[in-house]
Amino acid sequence: MQVTYTLPADSLNENFLEQVRGNFAGKKVNIIIEDVTDPIHQDQSELFKRMEALRKKMEHVKVAQDLDLSSRC
Repeated sequence: MQVTYTLPADSLNENFLEQVRGNFAGKKVNIIIEDVTDPIHQDQSELFKRMEALRKKMEHVKVAQDLDLSSRC
């Protein structure tokens, strides 16, 4: 079983730990903690600029019309 919790660090308390213990009783667990960038607060204009720069880099790339990408695994 795998569960992903995304929550503020201030929410980590004894109740949270008890919930994890209850969900995984008798099992070994891996606990990985990473900071998360909130995608809602990303600057849309900056994302657009990055996308446009990437699009310009790829302008010269051509894909053959008879290429079936779904057949190549």
